[in-house]
Amino acid sequence: MSIFAIDLGGTNIRAAAIERSGVILAADQAKTPKSLTPDDLFDLISKLHRGLAKRVGGKSAFASAAIAVPAPAAEDGKGILTKVPNIPSLEGMQLLRPVVEALGMPVLIENDATAAAIGENWIGASRKVDTSIMLTLGTGIGGGLIINGEAFRGPDGSAGEIGHFCVEPDGYACGCGSRGCLEQYGSSQAVTRMANELGMNAESSEEVYRLAVSGDRDARWIFSEVGRYLGIVSAGLINTLNPDMVVFGGKVAGAFGLFAPRLRSEIRKRAFPAPAVRCRIVKGKLGDHAGLIGAARSAMIRFG
Repeated sequence: MSIFAIDLGGTNIRAAAIERSGVILAADQAKTPKSLTPDDLFDLISKLHRGLAKRVGGKSAFASAAIAVPAPAAEDGKGILTKVPNIPSLEGMQLLRPVVEALGMPVLIENDATAAAIGENWIGASRKVDTSIMLTLGTGIGGGLIINGEAFRGPDGSAGEIGHFCVEPDGYACGCGSRGCLEQYGSSQAVTRMANELGMNAESSEEVYRLAVSGDRDARWIFSEVGRYLGIVSAGLINTLNPDMVVFGGKVAGAFGLFAPRLRSEIRKRAFPAPAVRCRIVKGKLGDHAGLIGAARSAMIRFG
């Protein structure tokens, strides 16, 4: 039996039926409504579940479900979303119980970046790596920690909130309530904002990426700045955790070739030499499916 997995993102809600080997049998997605309500979310999950069930053999094809969320995922069994900076309309909602009742199967809730880290560590870029850090660069920035082969979540489920490291004390206001967070300087929203501040009238980070690839100096500078801020934070993480690998995933990681040189340069300047040399800086292998695959893996470990 397969796992029904959902990855709740600020831009898209992705779903998949995933075999126990990590193979995706079928996948679907929907745009995340701008003002997503709990009822909207339940309806979307149910619709995606019905559609995938029809494609893979009916409801009995799923042993359990897993939902990757852009919020801390505490292991208290309550499934309450306590901090959702990029989908604030969902803060405080009870997610677990209604989904269990609607789907009629065990459901696990996992932080989305932790899920991506688990996925990459299971069958992706950090496979067979004992200690790795995952940064997901999407609408926001998430982080996942794998320490000695195990996901580290912390008692409140908030371990790995790398996107909310402060890089500019008096910087841009962040949806988390602080200012100057990495998320405001390395996410897709940040790329678009920086472009528009330079008068580029960009509608998306993908548009800025295309301009950068074509040689536009301003667009290339933006991705260099992204690399600088990611490098500052990565150097601190390398000094703190001495990881074997840092993996970058998410939408902005598509521009890895543009920001990686500055990222690596900052790490060399700021991190201690031995851990900096040890640590490999790589792009994830699982793309948009990393969170889905990792969430499914968590469900397999929890429910068997």
